[in-house]
Amino acid sequence: MRKDLTILALMLAACGAVWAQDSATELQAVVVVEGMMDAMGGPAGWEKARYLRFDWVVERDGKPVANVKHLWDRYDGRYRVEWETRDKKKVVALFNINSKEGKVTVDGKPVAGEELETSLKQAYGRFINDSYWLLMPWKLKDPGVKLEYVGQTELDGKKYDLVHVSFEQVGLTPGDHYWAYINRDTHLMDRWAYFLQGMVKDKGEPALEKATVWNWRKWRDVGGIKLAGEKVMVGEDANAMIHFPLLKVLPEVDAEVFESFEAQLPGGD
Repeated sequence: MRKDLTILALMLAACGAVWAQDSATELQAVVVVEGMMDAMGGPAGWEKARYLRFDWVVERDGKPVANVKHLWDRYDGRYRVEWETRDKKKVVALFNINSKEGKVTVDGKPVAGEELETSLKQAYGRFINDSYWLLMPWKLKDPGVKLEYVGQTELDGKKYDLVHVSFEQVGLTPGDHYWAYINRDTHLMDRWAYFLQGMVKDKGEPALEKATVWNWRKWRDVGGIKLAGEKVMVGEDANAMIHFPLLKVLPEVDAEVFESFEAQLPGGD
């Protein structure tokens, strides 16, 4: 009996040590992330940024391959997104990101039934994907996000805090992993590396050395918050860039732009 109790005590002590270590790395990661958010304008600045207008543009080998136009009412969840499909059809979706309900036109004609359902899923997917390329540093304290402090590292003579980001069962791809390189001088994220859940089949278990790397550049003030306007792929075969030629926080927006397909997106002047 005494022997069993001794073994149990050792097991509990070991579990406690692991829990303490995990808690310490999580706490340190939170401290680093909060410092980054303060450098980007802080919670107050983020809260004031109600209407976010941006164009998400992808270039490969110097040629544009995608241009998606977004407008988001962050307070009420109203959203408008416009893009062109591979077969050159223009899609406009007006929906709410909370309810995922809305309406869609393709080449100016309203769609219904299964086509509407599919189009709304695509529109929501555009919101999730494209906004994450812009706002990821602001979303690291969202519910379901798991943070782990990996340690310090150095790139091109600059020192970074490295934070591993994973997810509980949230989002469209909860199996994704990210590593955020946060500059110890500016407290801004200069780089991310990601291992997406779809890579497991070809690359095995997620690991930093297997991840795809992009530099985050051209940080600037946008309506009281800081955002990076350009992302450039890193590596020998790198040939892609994502940038935001239109990027604004608007003070107000006419409600019609979220309701009428005929209304014009603001902020393009």
